[in-house]
Amino acid sequence: MKLVLADGQSLVRAGIRMLLQSEGQAEVVGEAGDGQELLALIAKLRPRAALVELDLPVVNGLDVLAQARRHYPEVAVLLLAARPEPGQVRSALRQGAAGFLTKQAEPQELGLALRSIEKRQTYISPAVSNLLLDRRDQTRIEDAAILTHRQRQVLTLIGKGKSTKEIAALLGVSVKTVETHRARLMQSLGLYGTNALMRTALRWGLDTHEH
Repeated sequence: MKLVLADGQSLVRAGIRMLLQSEGQAEVVGEAGDGQELLALIAKLRPRAALVELDLPVVNGLDVLAQARRHYPEVAVLLLAARPEPGQVRSALRQGAAGFLTKQAEPQELGLALRSIEKRQTYISPAVSNLLLDRRDQTRIEDAAILTHRQRQVLTLIGKGKSTKEIAALLGVSVKTVETHRARLMQSLGLYGTNALMRTALRWGLDTHEH
């Protein structure tokens, strides 16, 4: 996999490059110390992926992501942050980030993320998932009243481990309808992925007998 790497610190870039090359996980075809330089590299090299520090100087990681998704949608953008904020993570996922890692992640996580990119899947570090699911950062469903009755039913069944097809059968609706509800749930709750929805349903104590 051809990859460009962007981090404001040259030593960090060197360490990541050595890790990738030693494991044979990716070929680093370009490096940048700021977001503007990175965008120029992406335009010139058209890599398969870009590993991007969130707090890049000149043009930050989120802005790089937005421009890359707009002009070079084939380039998967994997974000890396030392101390990400939940709002930053949600914004990145809504904008189509291919993944999100913390700088405290174990080296093997980077390999997992790159393999997910190869499969056109999204990878979220467990530390990032836990950050999103922190109860202190969430508004309880009962108080916010942000979900419709049907969305609550879908979320409840997700919490019970039901598949999209099973939920459609139980509720008497089409699979496409369930997929639409799932997408709106993730948007409303600022979450990404089935596991996040399942854990949210369990944490918020939705009635598991609701059908």
